[in-house]
Amino acid sequence: MPSKRPSKLERTTFSTSRLLEFCSEKELVNQTGHDSYEWPLVILKELLDNALDACEESGIAPEITVKVDKEGIAVADNGPGIPPETVDGLLDYTKRTSSREAYVSPCRGAQGNALQSILPMPFVLQGEYGRVDIASRGQRHEIIFGVDAIRREPVVNWETRPARNAKSGTSVKVRWPDLASR
Repeated sequence: MPSKRPSKLERTTFSTSRLLEFCSEKELVNQTGHDSYEWPLVILKELLDNALDACEESGIAPEITVKVDKEGIAVADNGPGIPPETVDGLLDYTKRTSSREAYVSPCRGAQGNALQSILPMPFVLQGEYGRVDIASRGQRHEIIFGVDAIRREPVVNWETRPARNAKSGTSVKVRWPDLASR
């Protein structure tokens, strides 16, 4: 009677995308330096920094409005507005899109990746999808952020349409139902 040999474990090497790391609470905590319960404050701080930077760089006295309500958090400014190609770059999580990374700043906005970090926040806390609206340069960008769990990649649906009230400046609304009031 021949003896049975134990089965040999054969491992298969495979690769998975690391893009999902940008869509986890742990990664966003690392990027922002703040726990998720502080994210509404992070959103306000980063959007205010962006608005001040845009106005300052254009030599415009800043006019900034902030609105926090049951739908979310919104910040609008009177700066030059975010170009559509910048919005497009922000949605590509295979690369960092930043206007600040190459510049040294002793104060606000040193990394320049605030919007790219903010976009996944509503998704991370709600679990199914998150939404951020950006109005700028006559266009309204509706960004729905989700994840393909099998491919382990962000799935970003981006629709652009004309915006009547977005001729100058930028308005960013982070849709955060029920979560903005925590």
